[in-house]
Amino acid sequence: MINFFRKIRQKTLTNNKFSKYLLYAIGEIILVVIGILIALQINNWNESTKLGKEETLYLKRLKIDLEKDTLYYNKNIARANLLIDRNTSFLKQIYDKQKSIEEGRELMNIPLWDSEYLTIQDNTFRELVSSGKLNIISNSKLKVAVVDLYRLIESNGNNIKEGNEYSRELMANYASTYPGAIKQTRNPKELMNFVNDEMFRMEDFQFLNNPSSSQFQSLEDVILVYIAKHEGFIILFEELKDKSKDVLYQIEQEINENK
Repeated sequence: MINFFRKIRQKTLTNNKFSKYLLYAIGEIILVVIGILIALQINNWNESTKLGKEETLYLKRLKIDLEKDTLYYNKNIARANLLIDRNTSFLKQIYDKQKSIEEGRELMNIPLWDSEYLTIQDNTFRELVSSGKLNIISNSKLKVAVVDLYRLIESNGNNIKEGNEYSRELMANYASTYPGAIKQTRNPKELMNFVNDEMFRMEDFQFLNNPSSSQFQSLEDVILVYIAKHEGFIILFEELKDKSKDVLYQIEQEINENK
């Protein structure tokens, strides 16, 4: 087409027809401009397609992370409920008379002392933030939901950390005040590779038959703290699970729309 205009231009100039030449020159310029605009449009479309594919990839990775986190929350909720049940059962049985060291061992093996910290799958989100690609999530509502979720995770994680640090410090104080306390809470079968029955003496468990003793009451306090801690953890895990499910739903919708 450009060669066609060039031939016409040469012909009109030869024939001294300036007005016709000007008309064809303008047409040639318009054609070039249109070609540039089309090229830019194609480039923009290619770039948009590339970003769309990258966005979908990140959304799928976020989806996998949140699905794993949901399973993790369920696992921790179940574990927290088990701890509450076991420690509550211990508080009910601790007032029963312990007639032998075997009964004392069995009773002291009931409580659980979990202090697990919040550990979630956040590699994808951290990558989005550190690389400055968070804005690749084109749906502003979804982007805000994702950011709010990970802010909530950080906040709840700090609360869980504080609860664990307090309970562990309380347990450490109890163990240092009453030597052998940690030993009493362990199942001897777990320690048989390096201990013997002489480590477990009836006098170690005499406090169990004395509810007015300071050791008995201190142990009650520690157990109550662990129960309260995990009751709070269940609320935090349930909140994170519900929020994650909501964000997961939004991500799945966005992925489907981007197909």
